Amino acid sequence: MANTNRDEERIAKAMRRLLNADYLKTHIKEPLEEIVTSLLGGDGFLLSESIDPILLLIFTHIDLLGYLYIGDSATRNSSKNAVKFIRDYLGKIDPRYKEVGGLLYDALRHGLVHLATPKRIQLKDGMILDFSFVPFGRPQEHITVTKREEMERVGRLEICRLLVDVTQLYKDLLSAMEEYAEDIRHNQELSEIFGKSFEIRRKPERAKEEELINKPYIQKSDFAFIREQISEL
Repeated sequence: MANTNRDEERIAKAMRRLLNADYLKTHIKEPLEEIVTSLLGGDGFLLSESIDPILLLIFTHIDLLGYLYIGDSATRNSSKNAVKFIRDYLGKIDPRYKEVGGLLYDALRHGLVHLATPKRIQLKDGMILDFSFVPFGRPQEHITVTKREEMERVGRLEICRLLVDVTQLYKDLLSAMEEYAEDIRHNQELSEIFGKSFEIRRKPERAKEEELINKPYIQKSDFAFIREQISEL
């Protein structure tokens, strides 16, 4: 009887791992592929005007994957967790992500979300690090650096450009998600963290009106609108 119970428990855990791995593919990876497909040109290549939305989609999904990978905790740092996913999983696809994943995340994700453009970084030696994006066709140059001089008002500057092939970055993310799903399928701890984190996402953080009203972008009219709608129910 004891052996039967252990066998049933082992089978139940294996089934849960399979379900979690499948959930990652069907609820995260496949919807991303559907969205990106709609942004591709008729020949299946990424249009240049789609670069910004694709980059935002990529890094939004990396944020989510970092959360699911590390789990929820009182000391959770979303940026740190996202970068760990980049180094651990995109790093399996291309080792260069292990080396420069943190810089890519900060300059591209934070730059696009907070500044509406990737960051331009002044290095300690005075050289400027900029980013150059191509929609497709140069995977061999992906995450490589070129250098040139440019004239600006302050004089001649040496500009380094880190080339990012957006299509290759997207493909690498899909491959990283496949690797992560495979690890969930075989690793009980990873599966449990994923499952628990996904459930917590169904219970949004609670906020209080008296706290939100102090935010500079929230007005009394925001809550007045809600109360008016409620009164009409």
